[in-house]
Amino acid sequence: MSAIRCDRCNRRWRGQGDWNGTFERGRMVGALCPACQTPQENAEAVINEATLDYGVDERGRFRGRPKGGESR
Repeated sequence: MSAIRCDRCNRRWRGQGDWNGTFERGRMVGALCPACQTPQENAEAVINEATLDYGVDERGRFRGRPKGGESR
């Protein structure tokens, strides 16, 4: 497995800090370190974290579901 690196500065993720993942169709395609995130990207991540529950589906894709929705 290759190391996760920031798409902008190539810094290596070492398991710490508030990194943001970049996703397409439920697959992680990139990452941004805290130093490279714009204020808008950081705000979006905070909002998503507060409003979505994240999980992985049966195909290994990341999914976000609204928090506080109907229980099934």
